[in-house]
Amino acid sequence: MRQRQKIQEMLRGFQILMITDAERAKNSGRGKNGSLTAIRQFCLECQGASAKAVRACADEECPLWAWRLATLAGEECPAPAEEAARQALRAIRRQCMGCAGDRVEVRACAARDACALWHCRFGVRPQTYKAVRRRFFAPKPLRLL
Repeated sequence: MRQRQKIQEMLRGFQILMITDAERAKNSGRGKNGSLTAIRQFCLECQGASAKAVRACADEECPLWAWRLATLAGEECPAPAEEAARQALRAIRRQCMGCAGDRVEVRACAARDACALWHCRFGVRPQTYKAVRRRFFAPKPLRLL
C-alpha cells in the first residue's frame, strides 16, 4: 500500500512539472498557436514555403525580420527569454499596422484563414484579448442615484 502511495505522489509531481513546462512553452510564444510560431509560419508563406528563402530574406525593414528564425533550435532570439513573447506580439502588431494601414482596418481585417498573424493582430495574446473583450461587454451593474 505504501509503495502505491509513493508512486501516486511521484506521478502527481510529474504532472505538475509537465503542466509547468507546457505553460512555459505557451507563454514563451513557442507553442502550437504562439506568436513566434505564427511569425515563422507567416515568413514561410511570404517566401513560398522555402525555409532557405526565409533564412536568406534581405528585407530588414520588415517588423518580423529579426523574429523569422527565433523558433529554430540553435538560433538566437532577438529579445531576452522573459520578454520574447511580448516583443514578438508587438512586432506582429507593427506588421499588421503596416499591412492594413490603421487601427480600424486592423480591427476589421478579414484575412482570418489566409493570414497566420490574424489571431495576434492586436498585439496581445488571444486569451488576453478575449478576457478584456468579455469584461468590456459584460453587463454593468445598474447605478441608481
